[in-house]
Amino acid sequence: MKVNKPFKIIGIVLMSLLGLGLIGNFGINYLIKIKLPKIIEEKNDSAYDFVYEDLSFSIFDNSLSVENIKVTPKKNANIRKDIDFYGKVGKISVTGVNFIELIKHKNLKAFTIYVDDADITVLKPAQRDTLKTESTLASSVDIDKIAVRRANLKIMTSGGDTLLNQLHNMNVEVDGVHMGKYTQKKDIPFTYENYHFKIDSVYSKMNDFQYIKSGAIAIDKENFDMNNFRIYPAITSSQFKNTETESNTRLNLQVPLVNLKKTDWGYDQNNDFYLSIGQINIDSINFNILDQKKQTVFQQAKKDAEKVIQPLIPFRVDVEEINIKRSSFNSLNVLDVNNVNINIKKISNRVEERLYIEEFNLINPQLIHFPNKAKKDHNTSQKSQLNDLIVINKLNVKDARYILKDKTGTKNTLTVNDFNLSLFDIKIDDETVKQKIPFTYQNPYLSTGKVHFDSGKNYNIYTNGITIKDHNAVIKNIQMKPKVSRRAHANALKYGEDLYNITSGKIELNGLSYGFDNTETFFLKFKNVILNQVDANIYRDASIPNNPKENTLYSKKLRQLDIGLEIGVLKIVNSKIVYEEDSQTSTAPGKISFANFNLTAKNIYSGHNKTSGPKTIIDVHTVFMNKSNLKANWSFNILNKYDVFNINGEIQHFPAEGMNPFLKPYLNATAKGTIEKMQFNFTGNNDSATGLYGMQFDDLKMTLYKKDGVSERKFLNKLGNWFIRNDTKGDVMAVEIKPVNRRKDSSFFNYLWLCVMQGLKQTVL
Repeated sequence: MKVNKPFKIIGIVLMSLLGLGLIGNFGINYLIKIKLPKIIEEKNDSAYDFVYEDLSFSIFDNSLSVENIKVTPKKNANIRKDIDFYGKVGKISVTGVNFIELIKHKNLKAFTIYVDDADITVLKPAQRDTLKTESTLASSVDIDKIAVRRANLKIMTSGGDTLLNQLHNMNVEVDGVHMGKYTQKKDIPFTYENYHFKIDSVYSKMNDFQYIKSGAIAIDKENFDMNNFRIYPAITSSQFKNTETESNTRLNLQVPLVNLKKTDWGYDQNNDFYLSIGQINIDSINFNILDQKKQTVFQQAKKDAEKVIQPLIPFRVDVEEINIKRSSFNSLNVLDVNNVNINIKKISNRVEERLYIEEFNLINPQLIHFPNKAKKDHNTSQKSQLNDLIVINKLNVKDARYILKDKTGTKNTLTVNDFNLSLFDIKIDDETVKQKIPFTYQNPYLSTGKVHFDSGKNYNIYTNGITIKDHNAVIKNIQMKPKVSRRAHANALKYGEDLYNITSGKIELNGLSYGFDNTETFFLKFKNVILNQVDANIYRDASIPNNPKENTLYSKKLRQLDIGLEIGVLKIVNSKIVYEEDSQTSTAPGKISFANFNLTAKNIYSGHNKTSGPKTIIDVHTVFMNKSNLKANWSFNILNKYDVFNINGEIQHFPAEGMNPFLKPYLNATAKGTIEKMQFNFTGNNDSATGLYGMQFDDLKMTLYKKDGVSERKFLNKLGNWFIRNDTKGDVMAVEIKPVNRRKDSSFFNYLWLCVMQGLKQTVL
């Protein structure tokens, strides 16, 4: 085949160019292999030597590759005050390099840089060098992509004997890297357009007794994913308690999955760091405080040396939402929180201004409280400092279940179902953290389902629910039920004690306020308390002796309370009270009943921090023994140390037969006749009482029975009724009763009963 002359010329030219290219490529490779090591040696002003096995260059795509690189400190280099590292790199590949610019002006411009199979060990400096140094290896850097593949990084102590941190199989891509004179002095000395990180596992020594591990981590410009994050103890409980440590808490933490979306971070125009996150999703958290010990002298000295208290978060943060699912938290078996879902919306932190949270939600937490294991802090004089303002617009606890354990930790003392709580405008600052309640809040709302309280060996207390809104509370259908029978209760007693069986339709607590006063004493105040439809049965076995210890009067009980209690008005409405008393000789308990019982008490308060106060006044209207109306007025001054009181009242049109449910089984006696009116006005103190007693009665007659409760004691009945005045002839017989001495081992109502009995004796006999 004959080739035309023009084609021959073109072919010769192409072959010549190819030949020149090959010769040039070979020549440049030869020059680079000879020249580049000299450039590196001449321009390398760092403390390290760079050694490689092979270097190649391609003129066709301006690519450079270096294989089997080793980095070692220079001989006689003093780098203990700086970062000391060594290691090897399998291969570094660079494409699109402008070598003339690099050699002439030390400006590195390239399309890509790949670093493969790096294995680097960094030794933590024994002493940080505060002098800044600037390398002259490159004046500016512009690279389209930097990729690090299959890298391993270790950080060791300065002696190289303890592993501090490790990144295994790290893969990194950073796009659009630029570094120049305008970036070198910034905290991040270069700019970038995008990045991707992937790490198979991470290890970090947290302190001298804890370490951190994680599984795979993936990071890009907008997302962060981490698997199997853990904080583990590195020493045993015994070693921890007997060794001086930098912290007084040993932890165990496990987080299976963490995901961050729409992340952005960097430095603003004022060179201040900022972090912005759209959403944080955490699969679950299992958190345990394994051990706690008192603060060591070392820690206190360190704390005293820290004059400046840093803000909680020392940089700008914005987070749209945090979701944490199915988590558990354990604090030395003081408070266990299980199966809680946490949702936090709109977090904004501004340094030296405030940390703001729009909404904080705890959903479905199961709370188990072990109060006996809580350790008291004896260093109560030390006040905390926050140096910050924390504002939470709304806090919600939804569908919670709370259990309070007993001292043994085996039985439930208090169980609260369907617990819901909302607090608004919560604020925490330097002043609030010094208080017993370390925050302020507005507009509390609380509601519960059924509540059970085990008060000990005698009673179970139930309610169908509690609601607190603003400053008002309602307790629904409360019940106080004895655990044992009357006989079992009596058999277990050394001294006499009432046994209660009480139900109430609804209890209203209005104008509620509580907290701690300026002496750090708890106070509880109500404008009014209303108990609706109380049904109370009180039983006592009178054959059991009273406790010889003084049974103080109500005024003294209130005066000696060590909390600040105030109730403006207490009401008991449309209620029923039955008192039953047994004795060794009674055939059945004697009963005294009060139906349609209505009580209004004003000015109930404790004596804590008080030197004066109004009288407590109690008005009672009731139906006595389902027969007659009874009115009574009772007053006393809580702060009067002699416990002076006055009680007065009257009963009208009371058939004496109405007392038979008490007299027949208890005294083996019955009464007939009518008490048209009975009035009393007694004044007394803790020692004795006197006053006026008056009765108007018709045809009053008593009948006594033998032990069988059927046969009458005829002689005694005839003799007794002969001595008893059975008629006041339509007038009220009034007497001033002789002084009645109080039995101090008995209640106030026994005291009142003795006064009434003394009046009966003086008017009837």
